[in-house]
Amino acid sequence: MNVWIITTGSSDVQLKNKDRWNALHSKALSQLGTSKQFSFIESEQSGKKLWRYPSRAMGIVYGQALAEHYKDLEFPLVNSFSGYLKKEQIELNRIIVLLTDQSDVVSAANKDKPSHPYWQDTCTLKPILEHYLNIAFADVVMDSDRDFIVLKPNSGSAGLDDWNEVLNLVQQEFIKLDIPEDATVYVSHQAGTPAISSAVQFSSLARFRTNVQFLVSNEYSQETRPISRSNYLGAIQLQEAKALLERHDYAGVRDILGLTNTAPSNSQEKRIKYLLDAGEQWNFAEFHKFKKIVVDRKLLSVNNFLWYQSGYESAYLALVRLEQGNTVEALFHSFRAVEGTVIKWAEKRYSSHIVKDPQYGVQVKKSICQELPGYFNALSSTMQTNFERRGKIGLYGDQLYELLKQARPDWKSHPDIKIVWEVAKKERNNCFHRLEGLQESEVFDAWDTKTKNDWKQRILSCINFIAKEHLPQQEEFTSLEDASLMAKVHDELVNAIAHYELQT
Repeated sequence: MNVWIITTGSSDVQLKNKDRWNALHSKALSQLGTSKQFSFIESEQSGKKLWRYPSRAMGIVYGQALAEHYKDLEFPLVNSFSGYLKKEQIELNRIIVLLTDQSDVVSAANKDKPSHPYWQDTCTLKPILEHYLNIAFADVVMDSDRDFIVLKPNSGSAGLDDWNEVLNLVQQEFIKLDIPEDATVYVSHQAGTPAISSAVQFSSLARFRTNVQFLVSNEYSQETRPISRSNYLGAIQLQEAKALLERHDYAGVRDILGLTNTAPSNSQEKRIKYLLDAGEQWNFAEFHKFKKIVVDRKLLSVNNFLWYQSGYESAYLALVRLEQGNTVEALFHSFRAVEGTVIKWAEKRYSSHIVKDPQYGVQVKKSICQELPGYFNALSSTMQTNFERRGKIGLYGDQLYELLKQARPDWKSHPDIKIVWEVAKKERNNCFHRLEGLQESEVFDAWDTKTKNDWKQRILSCINFIAKEHLPQQEEFTSLEDASLMAKVHDELVNAIAHYELQT
């Protein structure tokens, strides 16, 4: 199926002979609603002189005189488009014409001004254009109500020069179009206001994607040619990809760029694919898989993934989830970042006393008490009993925090780390046992903070404290963005896609 969509403007219907204008204008005064005279524009095209009056007036004056004076009319743009479609032997099944009518947003005083944009509306050209198309494409059955669409702003809204207003109008009309998905849609969008042309162009690409063909014509040379939709479509796809990238939706970016099921065609696409692979695993909190992609694919200048790195990644993931409005996951990942880092620290520092059980997870053996004699007494009586009976105890909650306290007595002078067991642990448990969502302020309260920046800095400070002895040159990170490798991968993606845009 082949469909042709045409926008209309003030140049679409012109006069080969203006001798009859005054007489016909006089007969149509009652329909025009103004007694004022309309000025014309004279032009010469392909050796022929033509005269153009405002399109609303042209439609009223000549619309009722078609039977006698149709031969006075010339259709420069539409003729050019029609000639191209016939030359290329494109058999049309449907023609859709977009007309304009601003009568509801124009005051009576302005309607009496022949120079006002109101008179450039094309709604009155409908009988003239319908007559032309019925002759030029006799095999196409046009539905007068369905196929002539009027873009008509509502009272109180902006006119057809307003880009947002027009885009909304066009999108609403395009949603109603009953066009099969496999139809080829030819679009002639250059007539009308710039806002209309742009809106039709955008909406056509959004609605018909790769099935759209754009036809442009030079009004004076009568030359018509198709222009590549890939330039338009690629630009829209990249804008969509950038919007998804801002939300850290790496799977969505992959889909938009078409890198899901097809092999990358060049090194640039391959790098973007690997960066997206890393981003997707990071979004799943699969930090081990994220690390493997980053290192194996040499996405960053890192050769290793130090034991504490997952903590920083989880903290940065908490920040991203907060910015996405997902407060429950923000709290979960923020607490997991710190507690998980403590577990990693214990595994590294006390590896000879650590065991991993498929059922109970990471546990510490009672032999730890030889190095930390105060650890056993710091536990509750119930924990001590279990410790004695099993010879090991799970590293989570209080038994994990007490291990850190015994090994790092400097916690007492650290304003942030002690918040983990004094405030955050309790608030985390309270929040996670509720079915309701969380307010952003509750996430901050759980860490005894008031603002996002204070919350970020507290979590960062806690991980810095735990990893302090092993940080490069023992220098602490100053921001989550600085500490996270994903933040750098994200920046690489932004740059790669910007470069990709220049090449499309």
